Amino acid sequence: MCGIAGILQRRGTVELGALERMAEGLRHRGPDDRGIERIDAVGLAHTRLSIIDLAGGHQPLMTPERDLSLVANGEIYNYVELREALEREHGVRFATGSDSETILHAYAVHGLAALEHLHGMFAFALYDRRRGRLILARDRLGIKPLYYAVAGDRLAFASEIKALLPALPRSPALAPGAVMQFLQSQFSAGADTALEGVHRVLPGEAIVVDSELNLEHHRYWSPLDVQPSPMSEAQATEAFDGLFDRVMREHVRSDVPYGAFLSGGVDSGTLVGCLTRFQEGPVRTFSVGYAGADERGELAEAERIARRFGTRHRPLRLDRERIFRRIPHMIWSADELMRDYACLPTALLAEAAGRELKVVFTGEGGDEMFAGYGRYRPARATALL
Repeated sequence: MCGIAGILQRRGTVELGALERMAEGLRHRGPDDRGIERIDAVGLAHTRLSIIDLAGGHQPLMTPERDLSLVANGEIYNYVELREALEREHGVRFATGSDSETILHAYAVHGLAALEHLHGMFAFALYDRRRGRLILARDRLGIKPLYYAVAGDRLAFASEIKALLPALPRSPALAPGAVMQFLQSQFSAGADTALEGVHRVLPGEAIVVDSELNLEHHRYWSPLDVQPSPMSEAQATEAFDGLFDRVMREHVRSDVPYGAFLSGGVDSGTLVGCLTRFQEGPVRTFSVGYAGADERGELAEAERIARRFGTRHRPLRLDRERIFRRIPHMIWSADELMRDYACLPTALLAEAAGRELKVVFTGEGGDEMFAGYGRYRPARATALL
């Protein structure tokens, strides 16, 4: 997890102090390094959590001519394959081993179409000096956050809203429409946040901003574009096995050790079983439970799976007071309205794992991908009628 922020002005040089304050607001996202650059009327800031190319991944990244500048958060999982293709087919020479540098050179070769080649979780800002434009882009599923606001003669962006505020002339008011949507549906979707004038870059979207702060929205991917497959269940199962293996091999590319959250469910248990095939030595796993709860629950099941795969397992048992004490910090961390109470134990578990590791795998997304929640069943039943 890194943090990115920046400002594009119609004219003049971006104030260094504003960039420093924005970067300071993201220090918790990137404690390993900080970088700030000002190019023309653009300022870019980055705070880094080092995962790949620990020594050479300083950002902002720039081409030798300084015509392209980049700050990025996240990871490009297929960067090795993209890098090899760019070197072989276009003669690109890389200056670092960073996966983020792949974004820079892929854009130089393919323009905005480079986004279609990126597999990963990412949010980035890229300044194209020759074309006089700033590009804000987010991964297909919106795993990594990116916010922006236009105020007067400047556009500001950041990984978190709290880091955006130092670039605004005043504190934004609440946006009644977004608040009403949250109260009705218990989540906030779309481009509008609960703060007036503060917007999200949407999942699968790139926003191109010119020197006059005109915005063009490009949707490069949508789940609605994915067409149903004619393959049988047996064919789909076989194809998934191969895909899952390939994806996991891409995900474990790292210059630091990794572990996994283990809940005792199918999702995280499958991940742990797969990780044991790729890592030398035991995988470190972490589980959370509650003091006084039935020990035959998920915590006991997680420990059984840990024994099965020979992991170095660390259970964490929480009491009510410890969870309640975490609420103010979670409100600060969330930036937006939210109702996912699971964030409280997850944050405490992440804190415990963070004392040993920078990277952990989780089972998040499995139920959404494979319709594991009960709310998906009525739609399936309707389709069968």
